[in-house]
Amino acid sequence: MTARTAPTDWQEPLMLDAHTVQLRAGDQTVRIIGPAQQTLRRLREHPDSTTSPEAEAESDAEDETDDGAPPADRAIRVRARRQLAAVLLDGLPRPAALLAEQLTDLHLGLLLLRDDHPVDRGDLAAGYPAAAVGLTRAAAVRRACLRQNSEAAVVCAAPTPDAWPADTVPTPDAAAPRHLQAAPPQEPVDIQVIFAQRAVAPAHLTAAASRAQLVLPVVQHSAHWQIGPLLSRDHGPCPRCLLLHGTAVDPHFAAVQTALAEQGAAQDQITDRPVPSDEPQSAAVLASLLAREIQLAVDGEFTPQTASRMIGLSLRTGELSLVPVTPHSECDCRLHTATAR
Repeated sequence: MTARTAPTDWQEPLMLDAHTVQLRAGDQTVRIIGPAQQTLRRLREHPDSTTSPEAEAESDAEDETDDGAPPADRAIRVRARRQLAAVLLDGLPRPAALLAEQLTDLHLGLLLLRDDHPVDRGDLAAGYPAAAVGLTRAAAVRRACLRQNSEAAVVCAAPTPDAWPADTVPTPDAAAPRHLQAAPPQEPVDIQVIFAQRAVAPAHLTAAASRAQLVLPVVQHSAHWQIGPLLSRDHGPCPRCLLLHGTAVDPHFAAVQTALAEQGAAQDQITDRPVPSDEPQSAAVLASLLAREIQLAVDGEFTPQTASRMIGLSLRTGELSLVPVTPHSECDCRLHTATAR
């Protein structure tokens, strides 16, 4: 919208009485006091004159977002970023399966799926099709994506590499093990989305951040899903930020998160695990939220909500909550942010 174009609702004024004309409604209401018929006639004869300060502000905001690039150039840039992007879905509960199908429509360069758990009765109750029985979750989701778009680049990823020893619990000041530092990155990706129950082990986040530019943890709790924050080693917050924030509140934060993650993984292996009746609905909502966050991160046009906060999604009511998350003052990622600026 240019600065000389009137908003649609300004071109449909309301005559309240013989001396009052109203434009817009609600918080943006504007009332013009004067001969109403004459005012209406002038508005209809000169619609461009109804441009408001709010309209000009909206135009300025759009110009800033566009970076001065024509719409055609922006579309080419976005399409190129998507074709070059590689996204890894690590863990494939039902929301992740729905997310994979939505990401297929984005025509990404590569979509990797990691979950070698066989589809079981619990998965069927959560929404996996009966035809998926006998396949791993990754293979079942890949088949569904290719059925949706046979030309999509969707592959099953290798199992999670053992980046940290099983008995290792990282501390805020601990560096990655030497074998992790020296090892070449496996399946480097732009975004790795980690699905887990109860918690994601800090070691898992650290290892993921060594292979992916962005890491998005998605954790299912008993009554809600926790999305984010979107972790980045370049500008924060990063996995070490979360560790520092958590340890400041509870010195045993890393051990607790690791234990909860192990319990959640064990619970996922139970064939007849209970599935809440409202989970299918929440799964669809969660998948849509995540697809939008990933699209924003890939396109690079707008900042994802999870870049600076965690999103909570209630399983029962669908209520959304936001919790701000900032880089920790003692973390090295703040130096990268300052350098970038």
